Amino acid sequence: MTLTAHRMPSAAVTRGQGIEADWTTVRAAHELWFARTSPPATLAEGHDIEDRKWPERMRHQSRGLLEHWELEGLIDRVDTVLTELVNNALVHGGGASVGFRMTLTEAGLLVEVADSAPDLVSHVVYDEPEEHGRGLLLVDAFADDWGTRPRDVGKWTWAAFAVPARTEGAR
Repeated sequence: MTLTAHRMPSAAVTRGQGIEADWTTVRAAHELWFARTSPPATLAEGHDIEDRKWPERMRHQSRGLLEHWELEGLIDRVDTVLTELVNNALVHGGGASVGFRMTLTEAGLLVEVADSAPDLVSHVVYDEPEEHGRGLLLVDAFADDWGTRPRDVGKWTWAAFAVPARTEGAR
């Protein structure tokens, strides 16, 4: 059996560049960078104990922001996607640091994770014998859209979520 995350290389980059153009009215944003304590690890080697804590730390940050922005209904979906993106950055990303950004705009919520790997994530095919590597299927299932876009060194992997219509006076 083969599982496929449906993202073609050109579509992923186009979506990543277009999302910024369409999401220009920023209502709130949060960005955090953290230093890695170990080099990128293969799955067999695992992460340093401190690096293993980062996905939970990022989930804690995102939950607090979503509660503050009155978007509690997105917490489970964002938690799942953010965990996968941070883990991918730690395992495959390279570089000395990983970045995390959440942006709330009039168009929706944008969650981004930066790493130093230059390869943009694209069409992904998973073969049945593999025990790992199904994270992007979860991202595809839980986010309303996702993709990658280049940055000066490496890439941003982003996931977009629709948000309910805002009422006057909401934070």
